[in-house]
Amino acid sequence: MSVQGERLLAAIEAEIKNISKLEHSLARTKNVLQEQASRLRLGSNPELVMTSLRLTVPHETTLALIERVDPVLSTPAEHLPPRAEK
Repeated sequence: MSVQGERLLAAIEAEIKNISKLEHSLARTKNVLQEQASRLRLGSNPELVMTSLRLTVPHETTLALIERVDPVLSTPAEHLPPRAEK
């Protein structure tokens, strides 16, 4: 095999390894989300479930969930409307 072929093979194998790690992470996240969905269906407090999700799933997933549930919570402070003065 040529040097170029060996480099390409190494790059492909590295990408396969990265994909395997990503698949593992996604499978774990999916499992956690399924468990928390079951907890909600059984009557658990949504705030406790959200806290659990914040601690166990990737930050991006938590932000996506917050945005779907309550867009105000996911909006950065500089984009919020000004508070009314008392």
